[in-house]
Amino acid sequence: MAPLLRALSVFAGLLGLVAPIAAQPVAADQSSVSPVPGDAQNAPALFDTQMLFKGPGTFIDMQRFERPGYVAPGKYPLDVRVSGAWRGLIEIEMRESDDPQGSQPCYNRTLLQQLGIDLQKVDAARAPASHPLQGDGVFCGDLATYIPHVITQVNMAEQQLELSVPQLFVLPEASSSYVDPASWDTGINAARLNYSTNLFSSQSRGQRSTNGYAGLNMGLNLGALRLRHSGTFSWSPDSGSDYQRGYIYGQTDLTDWRSQLLVGESVTDSELFDSVSFRGVKLFSDERMLPTTQRYFAPVVRGSANTNAKVTVHQRGYLVYETTVAPGPFEIADLQAASFGGDLEVTVTEADGRSQRFTVPFATLARHLRPGVTRYNLSGGQVIKAGGRGQHQYVAQGTLQRGLDNQVTGYAGASLTGSYMAGLVGAALNTELGGFGLDLTQSRTEVPRNGSLQGSSLRLSYSKNLHDSGTQFSLLAYRYSTRGYLSLRDAIDLEDFVNRGARFEAFARVRDRLDVTINQQVSGIGGDFYLNGSSLNYWNSRGQARNYSLGYNNQWRGLSYAFSIQRTQSSNEFSGRRSSSENTLWNFSLSIPLGGVSGGSTMANAYISHDQNSGAHYSSGISGSVGEAASYGVSVSHDAQPRETSTNANLSYSLPQVSLNSSLSQGRDYRAQSLGASGGMLLHAGGLTLSQTLSETTALVDAPHAKGASVGYGGAQVDGHGYAVLPSLAPYQLNTVDLDPSGMADDVELQVSSRNVAPKAGAVVRLSYPTRKARAFLVDSRQADGSPLPFAAIAFDAESAEELGAVGQGSRLVLRSEKEQGSIRVQWGEGPAEQCQIDYVLPARAAQAAGNDYSVLDLPCRGLPPRGPEANGSQEHSS
Repeated sequence: MAPLLRALSVFAGLLGLVAPIAAQPVAADQSSVSPVPGDAQNAPALFDTQMLFKGPGTFIDMQRFERPGYVAPGKYPLDVRVSGAWRGLIEIEMRESDDPQGSQPCYNRTLLQQLGIDLQKVDAARAPASHPLQGDGVFCGDLATYIPHVITQVNMAEQQLELSVPQLFVLPEASSSYVDPASWDTGINAARLNYSTNLFSSQSRGQRSTNGYAGLNMGLNLGALRLRHSGTFSWSPDSGSDYQRGYIYGQTDLTDWRSQLLVGESVTDSELFDSVSFRGVKLFSDERMLPTTQRYFAPVVRGSANTNAKVTVHQRGYLVYETTVAPGPFEIADLQAASFGGDLEVTVTEADGRSQRFTVPFATLARHLRPGVTRYNLSGGQVIKAGGRGQHQYVAQGTLQRGLDNQVTGYAGASLTGSYMAGLVGAALNTELGGFGLDLTQSRTEVPRNGSLQGSSLRLSYSKNLHDSGTQFSLLAYRYSTRGYLSLRDAIDLEDFVNRGARFEAFARVRDRLDVTINQQVSGIGGDFYLNGSSLNYWNSRGQARNYSLGYNNQWRGLSYAFSIQRTQSSNEFSGRRSSSENTLWNFSLSIPLGGVSGGSTMANAYISHDQNSGAHYSSGISGSVGEAASYGVSVSHDAQPRETSTNANLSYSLPQVSLNSSLSQGRDYRAQSLGASGGMLLHAGGLTLSQTLSETTALVDAPHAKGASVGYGGAQVDGHGYAVLPSLAPYQLNTVDLDPSGMADDVELQVSSRNVAPKAGAVVRLSYPTRKARAFLVDSRQADGSPLPFAAIAFDAESAEELGAVGQGSRLVLRSEKEQGSIRVQWGEGPAEQCQIDYVLPARAAQAAGNDYSVLDLPCRGLPPRGPEANGSQEHSS
């Protein structure tokens, strides 16, 4: 009705029919209200009904239009905003008042604190001590009597309560993304599954090989408890099937502590110590719950492939990722397991069976905390070893970090097993020269049948952004360890090593390690240069391990090019035996845009690489996209050693429910193909809903009858059951989820198109979008005596009394109804002579004229008999 009210107000204003309260009294048959003191410009309007189109002697009741924005008393769930920042979906009580809007919101101190208002400053301002909000009372009225200069606006059409509060009275941490913990949404009970499948088949030199892979991440949400399990399933005709179980654990957040509690299988913290897998209990602070958060460092895996190759990533002996990549450079930046820490072992298996291996180092950064912020991590349980080897060992580890001031962050920690103990103390310094981290670790290890070892390890780390030169030292870390020092992971491995009968002296212990990551923006010609590297040396071996990569990439007038060199080197010498391996790989890639095809884009690509072991490789082809869902690539490759030419093709297609991919490679004596699919499933009280891959925190959209509506971003759409899944939300922060109705049926109307939510980590939040499935139609009607119906008379459903529309110009009604047939009561007054009834039957949809969105009916409006005191709406209809 709000648009109708505004339209009537504008229409009456154009005719000069609207007068302020201060105007002269109107005639006796006119609608009127008692004058209210105040600004005449803001006073309610009066409508001169004598000037409206109506029959002789007809009275039209216009009082409902004289209180714009009227709100009836009651309790309403409203989106509350403070100075434009959303604070939560909160139930607000509205009580009757003398305000022209009708009711006024009610407040108490708890609610104002939840909204991020600094009550100490408010109390110290000019608010009188006797105000109800000074104590535990509830106040319903103008909030400006308590908070100076505050402006309150209730918008029931948008279901919002907007408070404009001076910045002085808003808490500093109440930023635009801050949401009070009382408004964090725990979510609904649901079961979830992510899957990533890949079937790789090849024929090479007369031999056939087929491998299947499925990565599974399963979960169950029960209230505030999140149960999670991961695993990988692999299959081949030769070795059969194998399921490698990953982690299984239960987790919940401790809101008051800003922490997470995990029970089950996980890894110890890698911030200060080496991480090991364990089965037990973990309690740790979650910085995402703080008003200002810092994001975790995540390494990017970069490499290159000569064909459609299979890429596998292992971490601490576990398979954590597998996919198929197209020929040329590739980049993997979504390894969730990397957040646990630990070097990544990458294997690239080409279509013809050749493989290359390299290591992506993952070490910690020098971390700085804001003054007064504390971060902790406590873990304890039984060590989990790859393959279940060795004897049972137990571990306990704890770390504590504290921001002392703007320059210094102190940290300390301890690690314990039955035969090992280590203590660490250090500090991170924020200086003009950059960020420094310096810590010292002292360890003592009891070696079975070999006495004890004692040693220390000194670590220096450095990070710096040189804005003027465009240089960024993401990580520069050096660690030196004495001969008797062992890390936690080395101590656990050494015990198993000796218990298996191996010589203690043959166990390699790290002497020093250097990790470097540098990014440099190149001035003049532009582009970015990067250098990544790591170097390890051992005490009881002349061996060493080196891994370096450097590269440069740039764009010029749409043309993209990149150059990189990667070198790996390792050597070992034990008991007079020496083994070594080294390899250098360089590559150059070039991409030239060719224009758009069917709403997509096409690129011409060229790629050249040289491997020290296998020689040169050349590749050229085209790739591109068709629309937003499909992408393709076709290339021809030539290898110098062995001399052969191959062709490669790949195709991927994304649907709202799943992502599909396929590839094909063929050479002189081999052929390889792969098929893959990835996506997610969500099982909830309303059924099973398919989606793209789910992230940690997701939303279930509930919009009945809204099939085809688009949800947020990423291509999610409401299915035939009225559900859709938004795969990713930011936990503990404001998320606004919009519903685009452009794909819906014409007879469905969204009552709400946008929702705000602040979910807890791991939650599946339910976002309801009420809809109305109603058919729009027009009715040309007349009263029983042939006179037109009064303009602006309201049309109601005769049975339910639901308002359907109003009478417009020319005695035409514009209506929306959920029924295919029924009766409509047209009312412009309270008396029986001021009402009539229209009986209608809508034509079948197939009979509706093509291109016409509305059915047009010509029906009479018959009069109603007088009603007795006991009469009701249904009796009127039956009469």
